[in-house]
Amino acid sequence: MTAGTPTYFLDRSREQLAELLPWPPDRAEIRDVEAGPDADLAVPLFRRAKELHQNPVTLGEELAARLDLTGTPFASVQAVNGYLNFRFRPEALSHEVFADYGRNPERYGSSDLGKGKTIIIDYSSPNIAKPFSVGHLRSTIIGQALHNILSWLGYRVIGDNHLGDWGTQFGKLLCAYELWGSAAELSRNPTGHLLELYVRFHQEVAKDPGLEVRARDWFRRLETGDPAARDRWQQFVKLSTEEFQRIYDLLGIRFDVTLGESFYADRVAGVVQRALEKGVGRRARPPVAARGVDEDVRPDETVVLIPLEEYGIKVPLILQKSDGTSLYATREIATAEYRIATWQPVSMLYVVGNEQAFYFRQFCAALKLLGYDVPCIHVNFGLVRLPEGRLSTREGRVILLEEVIAEAIRRAEAVVTDRALSPEEKRAIARKVGIGAIKYADLSQSRIKEVVFDWDRMLALDGDSAPYLQYAYTRTRSILRKAGGIGPRDRLTTGRLRTPEEQTLLKDIGRFPDSIRSAAESYEPHRIASRLYRLAQDFSVFYDRVPVLQAETPELRRARLALVEMTGTVLKLGLGLLGIEVTERM
Repeated sequence: MTAGTPTYFLDRSREQLAELLPWPPDRAEIRDVEAGPDADLAVPLFRRAKELHQNPVTLGEELAARLDLTGTPFASVQAVNGYLNFRFRPEALSHEVFADYGRNPERYGSSDLGKGKTIIIDYSSPNIAKPFSVGHLRSTIIGQALHNILSWLGYRVIGDNHLGDWGTQFGKLLCAYELWGSAAELSRNPTGHLLELYVRFHQEVAKDPGLEVRARDWFRRLETGDPAARDRWQQFVKLSTEEFQRIYDLLGIRFDVTLGESFYADRVAGVVQRALEKGVGRRARPPVAARGVDEDVRPDETVVLIPLEEYGIKVPLILQKSDGTSLYATREIATAEYRIATWQPVSMLYVVGNEQAFYFRQFCAALKLLGYDVPCIHVNFGLVRLPEGRLSTREGRVILLEEVIAEAIRRAEAVVTDRALSPEEKRAIARKVGIGAIKYADLSQSRIKEVVFDWDRMLALDGDSAPYLQYAYTRTRSILRKAGGIGPRDRLTTGRLRTPEEQTLLKDIGRFPDSIRSAAESYEPHRIASRLYRLAQDFSVFYDRVPVLQAETPELRRARLALVEMTGTVLKLGLGLLGIEVTERM
């Protein structure tokens, strides 16, 4: 991701600092410093000292002695153990952060960094005919947060819910329904019944391997357009997508496109043909290690595959089985071709679990061999697992997401039971607080970490949690309501905000745009969550120690009220980027 034109205070400060130093700006390493009172920005001198054959401590002392800070936002510079530590002037910090915010309060932290560029994000993408479990949660909310963040930075974002509605698992399901299905049970509990059938198939196939042959035949019939197979499959898809949409509506998840694998079924033959014509693909028997991703490829059959040794990958990617049916990878390549032709993206993000890392190496290499240079980026994340082991649809070990949502709302309702609010307000608040707790529990931690499902951690209402941040926001609104507003903003004397608590809040707010760009560059929403939690904590200290409504002068009162308003707006904007709603009362 390329750097945008500096827009906000930290950007401008870094630019000015780079110009102060006696070497080209692009050689300056400038670090934001949050901990401790010694610095706001720091420049490590070790690399530069080595180039100059100097001691970094001596170089720092020489530079600190001769740098002229006149006309800069810096009050002081100090050489400390091979670093140059710079402190902001309080009045410059106040003026600049308020000016940045005042230009467009409701879009603070946004930019046109991605103007004219399209990014496609593939997220959620549940399999049809399986219940929506907590195992689907991470891809869904991480993908939505990235959609929000990249859109905020000016990118045209296409969010694609690439439904798993095709493949050999549907041959298994059609086979199972033929043998043990119930139309009445399917109508009463669609995905629950289909899950039971899927689990039973894998139990029965251990006793009767011939079921695999019947399942493969059902999928062949599905791919070749057999009316009975297609009609039953379409019923499964319709019932499942209706159930998924109910969950998406509860979570506030949206997509720009919802196209299942089946949409690309007619395109897979072209993928195979082009691979063979280009000399990229060939017919061969696959090694055992190349049997695909959750697919049933026999080692004794002749398949079409793409060798990947050119990219240091010893296991080829299989495109077509001996009976002419496609694999997941074939449909994935057809999908990528369609996306590239339709939207001309600068990159394609795939929000998929860590366990797919090797497959995505194969997939991206195959795309390049086929002539596509658009980066495909695996935004990986750790799986959700139970204390007793991984979630497993085949073994029936799942926790339904709808049950988690209902429990989160129930717990949140208990928190507002005694509040002087109408029943409608209580229900609305409980929904926002409960669902916010679920999302934040995930988005507040590094996405690559594995998550052990824990009801209390998932639904925490205090500590580093969404309810804590939501409550901080409502506290800012309460102060502003009691004050009756701020007054004319053009008369604010923000230079009076000089206490440590005020300056800390201003720095938190000034760093908010940085956290958005950092989250976008790393595809890690937790960087925004960390910034918001720090802001909420620092606001709590400010609230306890600094009088706002009872400030010493009317001018100081207005300035502090403006700081409170700005804090609340940043909390609201940041939570909104994470897909979490706020409430005016709580």
